[in-house]
Amino acid sequence: MNNFIKVKHKETDSFKHNKNSVFFSEKLLYKNSETYPNIYGDLNSGNSLNIFGTKFCLPYGSTRDISPLYEEITIYPSTQETQKMDKKLISIEDMNNLCANSFKEYQTLNYIQSLVYPVAYGTNENMLICAPTGAGKTDIAILAIMQVISQFSHPCPYDKPKSKNFKIDRSAFKIIYVAPMKALASEIVKKIKKRLSWLNIQVQELTGDMQLTKSEIISTQILITTPEKWDVVTRKSAGDTELIQKVKLIILDEIHMLQDERGTVIETLVARTQRYVESSQTMIRIIGLSATLPNYVDVARFLGVNCYRGLFYFSNQFRSVPLEQHFLGVKGKSGSKISTTNIDLVTYEKVIQLVKNNHQVMVFVHARKETIKTARTLLNSAINDGYGDLFNSSNHIQYPFFKKDIYKLKNKEMKDLLEKCFGIHNAGMLRSDRNIIEKYFSNGIIKVLCCTATLAWGVNLPAYAVIIKGTQLYDPQKGTFVDLSILDVLQIFGRAGRPQYENRGVGYIITSNDKLAHYISSITQQHPIESRFMEKITDNLNAEISLGTVTNLEEAISWLSYTYFYIRMKKNPLVYGLTHEQIHNDPQIYERRKELIILTAKKLYKTQMIIFNKKTGFLGPKDLGRIASNYYISQQSIENFNLLLKSKMTETEVFHTLSRSSEFSQIKYRENENEELKQLLEKSCHYKIKDDINSTYGKVNVLLQSCISKASIEDPALISDSNYIETNSIRICRALFEIALSRNWTSALTILNVCKSLERKLWLYEHPLSQFSLPSKIIKKLEIHNSTKNIEELRTMNKVELGMLVQHVRLGGIISNYINKFPLLKIDADLFPLAKRILKIQLTIQPDFIWDMAFHNPIEFFWIWLENSDSMELLHSDRLLLSKKKNQETILNFTVLLPDIIPSQIFIWGISDRWLKAETMTPVSLNNVIFPEESNSITELLNLQPLPISALNNPVLEEIYSKKFIFFNAIQTQIFYTLYHTNENVLIGAPTGSGKTIAAELSLWWAFKTKPSFKVVYIAPMKALVRERVEDWTTRLTNPLKKKLIELTGDTLPESKDIHEANIIVTTPEKWDGISRGWKKRKYVQEISLIIIDEIHLLGSDRGPILEIIVSRMNYIATQNKSRIRIVGLTTAITNAYDLADWLGVKESGLYNFRHSVRPIPLKIYIDGFPGHK
Repeated sequence: MNNFIKVKHKETDSFKHNKNSVFFSEKLLYKNSETYPNIYGDLNSGNSLNIFGTKFCLPYGSTRDISPLYEEITIYPSTQETQKMDKKLISIEDMNNLCANSFKEYQTLNYIQSLVYPVAYGTNENMLICAPTGAGKTDIAILAIMQVISQFSHPCPYDKPKSKNFKIDRSAFKIIYVAPMKALASEIVKKIKKRLSWLNIQVQELTGDMQLTKSEIISTQILITTPEKWDVVTRKSAGDTELIQKVKLIILDEIHMLQDERGTVIETLVARTQRYVESSQTMIRIIGLSATLPNYVDVARFLGVNCYRGLFYFSNQFRSVPLEQHFLGVKGKSGSKISTTNIDLVTYEKVIQLVKNNHQVMVFVHARKETIKTARTLLNSAINDGYGDLFNSSNHIQYPFFKKDIYKLKNKEMKDLLEKCFGIHNAGMLRSDRNIIEKYFSNGIIKVLCCTATLAWGVNLPAYAVIIKGTQLYDPQKGTFVDLSILDVLQIFGRAGRPQYENRGVGYIITSNDKLAHYISSITQQHPIESRFMEKITDNLNAEISLGTVTNLEEAISWLSYTYFYIRMKKNPLVYGLTHEQIHNDPQIYERRKELIILTAKKLYKTQMIIFNKKTGFLGPKDLGRIASNYYISQQSIENFNLLLKSKMTETEVFHTLSRSSEFSQIKYRENENEELKQLLEKSCHYKIKDDINSTYGKVNVLLQSCISKASIEDPALISDSNYIETNSIRICRALFEIALSRNWTSALTILNVCKSLERKLWLYEHPLSQFSLPSKIIKKLEIHNSTKNIEELRTMNKVELGMLVQHVRLGGIISNYINKFPLLKIDADLFPLAKRILKIQLTIQPDFIWDMAFHNPIEFFWIWLENSDSMELLHSDRLLLSKKKNQETILNFTVLLPDIIPSQIFIWGISDRWLKAETMTPVSLNNVIFPEESNSITELLNLQPLPISALNNPVLEEIYSKKFIFFNAIQTQIFYTLYHTNENVLIGAPTGSGKTIAAELSLWWAFKTKPSFKVVYIAPMKALVRERVEDWTTRLTNPLKKKLIELTGDTLPESKDIHEANIIVTTPEKWDGISRGWKKRKYVQEISLIIIDEIHLLGSDRGPILEIIVSRMNYIATQNKSRIRIVGLTTAITNAYDLADWLGVKESGLYNFRHSVRPIPLKIYIDGFPGHK
């Protein structure tokens, strides 16, 4: 017996208690301490009965019947509250035209919509609307959507309500509608697209089945997505601010699924959104739509709703068609043979009762094959019992058309059933067949429709009665049979009742006796919705750290406070492992949150997914964590992969590693699958399986390889397992590939090939042209010749030779066409040795195939890899995007560090990301590459006593410098003698900020002292530096020394006389090159004693040739005039200082190449990586 009703056994025990009954109640026992204005119906409290030790209550007037097979509880609909309401319905005519035109099909809003309208359309408040299925919640969502559109319309509809032409700024906003299922998402797209078509608002589905390009997302205003998909999008959007910043509204449909396993995703999304709103100070409105739920106040607070303004609760009394609910618990343990038999018998009994009363009925089952099986069983039982004529619809006016359409069906079994007016409906059927079924059920010819829950979610096809036949369904994610979710039950019950035909609907749920209490208490909202966030806290924390929204312990602790988990933990601490005493001592449960975060962070740190500094509390992402977050991989899987992944792997090892993913851990072996698994192992598996097939790992491996072999599977549960593995394996394999690539392991190529095999459902040994639509006969003939599996070899053959290969000359041209479309690359490499082991490589890459949109994407991805020919290790990897629009050569530059023993050659690979065997390998020899010899050109900084400025022995100069300093710094002290007392050429390599300009001035004083009538030229690489030097020296030097300085750039044109009279010329390389070309005619060019070249390391840039010409020309002028021009080069520390010094004519005594670390002011460098491909 059930614990919520205590009565004696009777064959028929039907009773109706008065309002004072202990067992039947119109109101809940406990009321919320606060009263909110928009709570309508019989549920006055936002907090339900506690699940511990409380007797559950049924609504007043409920009945209970007991028969030999089952126990039946019937809950009758209560009086409709809407009849008592005085609220005036909102007329569509009273709305402004922007909103009214989106509700053209209506004359007024319904009661619920009228109550919600002022807040939904008139404000920007966050909202939670709890109302029964069929109450028009989608229209409330459209009101909120119109509120956003009104903010970006011209004219403003509030200012000019009767305006007919509205211009919408479509690029300024995005609206996200989060639907619980993909099937519902496509239905929502159709509804909203139809309603807003007059405004040309773009509505698109973004789910696992419907991918959108970046340009499509940009051009779309409303995205209909699922929680998991939007979670993935926002996890990767730290840099994609263009999308996130434009989001103005997020609608969360069916938010009561918080209690489901997928509820953790909703919690994560809401927490992420609210934290983004706070940090960016931008408004994103959140609207929650839900069926009636008990602790609606908790959910409202979680969504950031002002309960006095945005919280609306409507009980089941507001259902458009009152619902009569029947809960039937059959004898026998859940899942047992007795229970299954009894469920079949009870289902048949109820179907016959309903059809006798001339009602249509939908029977919901939980597997596609079960639809045919159930329909056949019901029909055969009816015929055997003499009820066959009950289903006859031959007198229906549309029956002749029905008979004709039966012959259009592709499925023979379906035809047989339809002739008896029995229908089936599931997602595995052809769309045309489903359309016929939907058409004739809606017009009443089909009396009984056996279907799966996808019909309840995806198609609005109501019936007088719905029957849920059994509540056990196979869940491949758990690898076992689980209870039908309350979300599905509510959705199915929502299909009961046709407003245009009947004044009520009837819903039956037939389950085992031990599950009856669960479904009654859940459907009648006596269980509060709890959080399941703890199940996924590790992966969710990793996602936030990888995104960069959580960077330390305090932020992580704060992040938890935005979750529904936090709200429920405070409200119901016992469920979450806390005592009331802990709540009393720590009302904000700060210590408990801190404890949870530290435990979780330690787990992530241990698996190398994050950086965690226990002392400072710092939390930072690592490659493994980012990959796990981006590919939705669990921490447990990463832990397994860390043990199994290696630098070199075979395909066998890759499949073995894939099967060890924790995402597949719930797949269980069942005895009845043994024979089929053995057959699959023998016929469909091409790589050795290390584990027994009667283990999880062995079974997963068999099904993985069977997916690639396109094997046919018979067992329904095995089909579900296979579909689940196929759906998830590609994502997991891609994550494995990214991990191997981030570690520069050559196993990345093997893993990538497995990825492509899973995506293409082709084995690596199969012919590459199998990826096109060539007939299988041609492929088989090509595969006979091993040499023809190489596309590059096939391209050397002409059409006749290709035709002869397949013994059909005419086919040669077709094969040649496909060969030319196979995506290969042409790669040319230029090498530039920079140091002993540092090599700069420039690749020129061209697409070597004919682009065909029938086979290629607008953008094709390739991987460019450098491989060490000796050790087979990856030296570098890069991702290349080739666009059809820009079908031209691409230049790729990168620098690599070679190993200590330089290999004889390197292999440059160009590998397609999608196409199997689309690989180009270009060998590049390093034998003839001359690498610069390593030389110790570093000048050590000596421990010298700083020189005072009196060492200049010149009162005027001492006066100039005394205004800034009285001692030269360490570098200036060390080079002082060479610059000030000798005429040697000097090269000074020193860090920025170490006083190189003062060093240049020392050589300036030497020039004025030894050759006062000659000029000094200072060459700076940029005009800005020239201007800075002119201003500085004019103020500090030229006036006290009575010298004349002139600026020569493209911006100034001084007189020739001024140049002749100048002592110092400050110029740019290009300007001095132009002037010095006419040196024979310009005497002042020949009167140069010193050239100072600043930033001379720019010789390696595009302007380098000009500097080379200047130095060579000045040396030539000095030779011709039998004079000497001193050259002083200023640079940062460089590797090949000896080479540069040799070219400048600098002797060893004039070469100073100090380390970067000798800056007078120390510099700390922090390198922080960012997510993305290298």
